[in-house]
Amino acid sequence: MLFNSTIFLVFLFVVVTLHYGLPLRWRRYFLLLASYVFYWYWDVELSLLLVASTAVDYLCARTISRSPPGDIRRKLALWVSLTFNLGLLGLFKYADFFSSTIAEITGVTPWPALDLILPLGISFYTFQTMSYTIDVYRGKIRAFEDPIDVALYVSFFPQLVAGPIVRADVLVPQIHKAHRLDPVLLRAGIALVVWGLCKKVLLADSMAPIVNEAYGNVDAMSGLALLSATYAFAAQIYFDFSGYTDIAIGSALMLGVKLPKNFDSPYLSLSMGEFWRRWHISLSTWLRDYLYISLGGSKRGSARTYINLMITMSLGGLWHGAGLNWLAWGIFLGSILSLERMLGIAHRRANSISLRLLQWFVTFHLICFSWILFRAADLEQAKTIMHRIAVMAPGYEFSLGWPVAILAVLIVVELLGLRKVWVARFRASPRLAFLAALATCLIFPMIYSGASNVEFIYFQF
Repeated sequence: MLFNSTIFLVFLFVVVTLHYGLPLRWRRYFLLLASYVFYWYWDVELSLLLVASTAVDYLCARTISRSPPGDIRRKLALWVSLTFNLGLLGLFKYADFFSSTIAEITGVTPWPALDLILPLGISFYTFQTMSYTIDVYRGKIRAFEDPIDVALYVSFFPQLVAGPIVRADVLVPQIHKAHRLDPVLLRAGIALVVWGLCKKVLLADSMAPIVNEAYGNVDAMSGLALLSATYAFAAQIYFDFSGYTDIAIGSALMLGVKLPKNFDSPYLSLSMGEFWRRWHISLSTWLRDYLYISLGGSKRGSARTYINLMITMSLGGLWHGAGLNWLAWGIFLGSILSLERMLGIAHRRANSISLRLLQWFVTFHLICFSWILFRAADLEQAKTIMHRIAVMAPGYEFSLGWPVAILAVLIVVELLGLRKVWVARFRASPRLAFLAALATCLIFPMIYSGASNVEFIYFQF
């Protein structure tokens, strides 16, 4: 079920109410059932993949924990886990892409198109469950004895579909605590759910028609219209994804669980390196900890560091989608991050305000340039968009005004820290929390019923 839907608001209310009404010993089982019901709302059959991934990693982690250091069974169990999870991703997400790419290059189709449905959230829950097995192998945590712990860790509904990607040692101990109903956490959770819904429905979805019209008819659009649509997409994807994350974190808080922060004012960044420390933080740290560091990180000289960055960001691009535009997106990001390291500006801020503003302006437009590769249907369309913007090609026009105004609102909200102010007000005021929750449940389904069917952008990954 979609977070921006009436059924989810009802579901969340029922789950939170029953959760605190049940004896402590039944709460984990109830949350597991609720999480599977949440997934079953989309597809019961594809949930078997979620169960299979959970079972494989539960058994592999147990094997690793029970085997002495140096035992071949440890590496074998790790490779079984990685092969199974990456195999699922490869089969459902990349098989047709690789087949068509090989066919274009060689003229030979290695296997026929499978046309498989991409299971919802598979990129997220496979990464999450792999991190559990890897952490057990590295000795950071011990394998959980109870399969319920692993199953709930993988399927916990607030962050199941699009993150944040959480580590097992962060989530499972919190679920095990004897949570009593904490009115302050409950109100903070309500504040974040309302804040996230407003981001999604009022702001992200207002940008969607502009983006869809321009990117759906590129050849007829002027360069100015495509630039305006690119600014609109920069606003849309931020409000859409960070709105989802706010709802996820807020829903978990209402159950007494604190999920990690996934955004930290990314559009205020003064470099691309800083941007990737602030945007989709849980994925960035996952790629850093389990891929970049595994490749050697920055410990083997500058040349190897740049190679590791390129590999990490290229694979990060392909993680988002199976297409040459996604690969190009990752390569572009890896190139910029490497260039910033070469120039020594990755962690350096200018002293003067004017130079900082210049750094921000350049960084923001590099981000927007990268969003063209992210949003375009394919690499050829991305090239066309970039060319038409560069030469300011004539065509159908629409104003920059609305997208720029929304971006200005975004920047002001981030600079003033209004999200924190909003949550603080809810923490301190039970009446405000009650009225906001009531208004959301009564008004949202009526006023925004047309928008409640608009999926979040990151659901496609």
